[in-house]
Amino acid sequence: MRPLALLICIIVLFLVTEARYNPRKGLAAGRQRKHKYQDEGEAFVVLVAGSNGWYNYRHQADVAHAYHTLRNHGIPEENIITMMYDDVANNPLNPYKGKLFNRPHGKDLYKGLKIDYKGASVTPENFLNVLKGNASGIDGGNGRVLETNDNDRVFVYFTDHGAVGMISFPDGILTVKQLNDVLVWMHKNKKYSQLTFYLEACESGSMFEEVLRSDMDIYAISAANSHESSWGTFCENDMNLPCLGDLFSVNWMTDSDGEDLKTETLEFQYELVKKETNLSHVMQFGDKDIAKEAVALFQGDKEDREYVEDFGLSASKSVNWPARDIELNHLISQHRKSNDLLSSNKLEYKINRIKETRRAIKRNVHMIVQKFFDGESEDLISRVLTQTRPVLDLRCHHIAVHLFKKYCINFNEYEYAMKYVKVINNMCIYRRIEEIVLALPDICMDIDIEQEVAIRLEKEFL
Repeated sequence: MRPLALLICIIVLFLVTEARYNPRKGLAAGRQRKHKYQDEGEAFVVLVAGSNGWYNYRHQADVAHAYHTLRNHGIPEENIITMMYDDVANNPLNPYKGKLFNRPHGKDLYKGLKIDYKGASVTPENFLNVLKGNASGIDGGNGRVLETNDNDRVFVYFTDHGAVGMISFPDGILTVKQLNDVLVWMHKNKKYSQLTFYLEACESGSMFEEVLRSDMDIYAISAANSHESSWGTFCENDMNLPCLGDLFSVNWMTDSDGEDLKTETLEFQYELVKKETNLSHVMQFGDKDIAKEAVALFQGDKEDREYVEDFGLSASKSVNWPARDIELNHLISQHRKSNDLLSSNKLEYKINRIKETRRAIKRNVHMIVQKFFDGESEDLISRVLTQTRPVLDLRCHHIAVHLFKKYCINFNEYEYAMKYVKVINNMCIYRRIEEIVLALPDICMDIDIEQEVAIRLEKEFL
């Protein structure tokens, strides 16, 4: 064989081998890896799906996927704490009983999943006590908490609905103040050597922007910046399921599933996922020197390629929907495909109910601002209603959003109301918390979203 032909054969053989070895078909080919993997201490993980309900299917599928990704990379079962409401796999609406999927016709991720906190035990209080290692503060679940020291690394992955300076739980909310206070406490009490936090939620960047210090050995990545939606993925699927995953989440797990994490850095994973998550701006915060560390230090150092799925359809090229529109869009899609008159009418009613609920929420938020800023200029009122700012007064924001949830509109009953948390944050910019505390309960006294919606739907359908 001629030297040139031999050289060509060698190159082709090398490329074919690489393509088989890389489950993402060369996506990461040509990278320069200079990191030398070093391990000290153990890796501990906290995984949280903060929602419930059938149309939030993707959050529990995300966490189930994350669990298997980390287990298959060698994180011991006893080092992973999982919080998930667990009402999806066996939901009456699930055509695949006892199963969860994170991509169309993928692997059943519910099989082998270990859940430590289910149902009513999935609370912000339990989550914070798990992080602190405070077993005495736990209510429900199996009581497991992080038992870590200053040699250990902690990886936290949280997926759910979010808002400016807030993330949600099935029956509660967690503010940026609460989360930051616990992270500061963990650092002060030497509960880790390094901590990495991946957060999937709308406006998730607001949980760290201008808040997370760079001197606490914490590195955070958010699915979106502080003023935009995160996105569901695999939303139009032939399995008759709601969105199967979240775009950012599926992207980081797809990368982790197919890589030798001892040679991939957090920085490389961030840059890759940032590029693949093409509908929101993936952000990084905190101590960015940690990004130079190997992903394996937080997600496991066992090389695993048996778990890699068929990546013929990437998440970014599937049908993706804004997180707050997923239930509505899924119902509209079902209505469009329906050939049954009775089923079509029921779907139409549900669609109209969601739309009327959104209108009622918007009307009431505008009413609250108009009354609270009575006598002020239209320009100021417009800024309060529309501007998105970082959370700077953590105490005011924390108190105000809890007041709003209690007296005005409950975020857990009406997830769409989280879109307007930016308004509450703006109220804290222009007024003192004492004024807000005095005014909100009276202003919101007569708000009844359910009654408003019922009246309008009755007029429409009669």
